Amino acid sequence: MRHLEPLLGGFTAKMAIQTASLRALKRPPEQVGVQDLPQLLEGLKPMLNTFIGALHTKVILTEFSTAMEKLR
Repeated sequence: MRHLEPLLGGFTAKMAIQTASLRALKRPPEQVGVQDLPQLLEGLKPMLNTFIGALHTKVILTEFSTAMEKLR
């Protein structure tokens, strides 16, 4: 969430993650593991496209994916 806060603000970032988690994974964010992050990021894509634009979303999701690969 801390990566989305500068882009969306704290409340909106929290709600975006919660919404994407429930829609894409059918469970709350508290039950999301590292293995679920690719699906969660894909679930965030439409919302981020709306809020920050398609180009910026692509850059942000690529950065998230790269950081995620480093965690594995």
